Amino acid sequence: MKTTLVMKTTIAAATALLLSACSGGLKVVESDLQHHHWNLTAINGVAVDPEIKSDLEIAEHFTINGMAGCNRFFGSATLEQNRLKADPLASTKMACDPVAQKVETAVLQTLGEGATVNNKGQQLELVGEQYTLTYQLADWMK
Repeated sequence: MKTTLVMKTTIAAATALLLSACSGGLKVVESDLQHHHWNLTAINGVAVDPEIKSDLEIAEHFTINGMAGCNRFFGSATLEQNRLKADPLASTKMACDPVAQKVETAVLQTLGEGATVNNKGQQLELVGEQYTLTYQLADWMK
């Protein structure tokens, strides 16, 4: 009788865990992303030239800034239902070489249109309509 009760309790707990996992996965919260510096490593699975040094910082009150390709950007963003969306961003306006311009377009377009966030601890993926940006955690912001 005790074994049956323990078994039923275990099955109920496992079912609840599976249902919560299937209903959208783990929710990313702002505090999981804030105070981090991320370096862009790939776009759509293709490695980004490390000389471009594209990065993203997410700070207090969900302000964001970084290097898109050859221009710095800054502004604020929201995170709702695992979707990161930047408010209209301000940026510098330097001319980019064609390779850096492709990176810059992908970053600014993805942040502006919004992207689903997959936070894998040391790796952050922003999955937009056209681009998937893969970032590697660089360090904690001080």
